Amino acid sequence: MRDFENKHHEVFRHFKCWEGIVQPGYNVDFVGAITRASFYKGSFCYKDPSFVAADYPEFDEEYFPWIDVLESIIAARDQFVMMELGAGYGKWLVRAAKALREISNMPYLLIGVEAEPEHYQWMKTHFLDNGIDPKNHLLIEAAVSDQDGHVMFETGRGDEHYGHQIIIDVIDPSLSIKDVPAISLHSLLNSLDKVDLIDVDVQGAELKILTAAKDELNRKVKRIHIGTHNSVIETGLRSFFYHMGWQCLNDYSYQQECSTQYGIIKFDDGVQTWVNLALE
Repeated sequence: MRDFENKHHEVFRHFKCWEGIVQPGYNVDFVGAITRASFYKGSFCYKDPSFVAADYPEFDEEYFPWIDVLESIIAARDQFVMMELGAGYGKWLVRAAKALREISNMPYLLIGVEAEPEHYQWMKTHFLDNGIDPKNHLLIEAAVSDQDGHVMFETGRGDEHYGHQIIIDVIDPSLSIKDVPAISLHSLLNSLDKVDLIDVDVQGAELKILTAAKDELNRKVKRIHIGTHNSVIETGLRSFFYHMGWQCLNDYSYQQECSTQYGIIKFDDGVQTWVNLALE
């Protein structure tokens, strides 16, 4: 296990850094989740089979979802359940599964919701690449909204763009627009008894999606990690969760350079983490 001279969060002590052979065309993270370089145009990959001794994640915007994933795993009982809304290729779901399997044989359920067609197919591929059978989990090709139905949604340029969103105004003419199914968080939570973690990255729809599912969140969800997309949404989320009595663990603003306990970090999306004290 790597040392902690860089003052990593204590939760990382429970998880050793992965070592092994990475095949050409892939890269790998510290829990051993491999990712196809083709998912990101111009991204790094190994050109030949290579032995890799991975290290803990860097202190950047993605450090905080790592903490939320790992702490949720440590706190899980009986079954680990995680939901990723605006899942892309399911990066955080797969990372959670790999981290869980390192320390436990606990059963787990992964729920990924993604409306962009290419990213949705990549999510299934990413599961299989990492030894996870998509048929044992719930992967849904849909946009997440405040109610069930259909919405207009951006699609296209999958290896360049991960900010697809429900369309109100056409922002990027290089993207196509498609009518897609929409599913509410209320419907997603309806058949579940509890959820250890929801990761939300829905490009500006986060406040309306969460507020529409208030009762289900209070009854069933232990922790939420949110990527935020403007200051109005951030203020609304603070009010929403404070009034429900949830505890704020992280609150860093969209498009800001913020002082954190890990140093100065530039945030593209903002980050908020909320814990449901009633379910702790």
